[in-house]
Amino acid sequence: MSNAPATGQWMDSRDGQRWWFDSGAISLDFAYTGGFDGPPEWERWHGPADLEEWWRERFGARVAVDEAGYRKARELRGAIARGAMAVSKGLPVPPDAVAVIDRCAAMPDLPPQLGAPLAPTADRLLAAVGRDAVAVLGRPERVRSCSADDCGLVYLDTSRAGSRTWCSMRRCGNRHKVRRLRERRAAEHRPTEEN
Repeated sequence: MSNAPATGQWMDSRDGQRWWFDSGAISLDFAYTGGFDGPPEWERWHGPADLEEWWRERFGARVAVDEAGYRKARELRGAIARGAMAVSKGLPVPPDAVAVIDRCAAMPDLPPQLGAPLAPTADRLLAAVGRDAVAVLGRPERVRSCSADDCGLVYLDTSRAGSRTWCSMRRCGNRHKVRRLRERRAAEHRPTEEN
């Protein structure tokens, strides 16, 4: 458990398009399981079993999640989403979101160990996500929204130069390039006025 889980996940849209979105942070991936007000296709947790599967996929942890743990996870997920949206717009994290994130981040998490690792629990995993959220939201200059007019996905810009523009080059970046190409071609074929 000492290695940080990989980030990124497949996203679905109403038009049936599927693309890989790397948010740059495990806490933002956590929030993008349905915490942002996206289309219904983005909701990945319909009960505790779905959260158990997410923990297994992301942390390799097999933990039981009861209804109370499921509610805590959904509360943290919503708080991270609200915080990320605010920070991406240059606003502070809302106080209610701060309270939830800080409460989770203050719990014992999964410390790196040389010997046998501590057994993961749902609360320890929530603490790990909460601490990641504190680190991410504490770097507001790196929390950005996609530059596409019709997108707005929020991500942590982990590029060396801090110049990431799109949620995904396969989605919004590609659509932007196609639009620019069409505009150039249209301009080339436009009749010019003669003096």
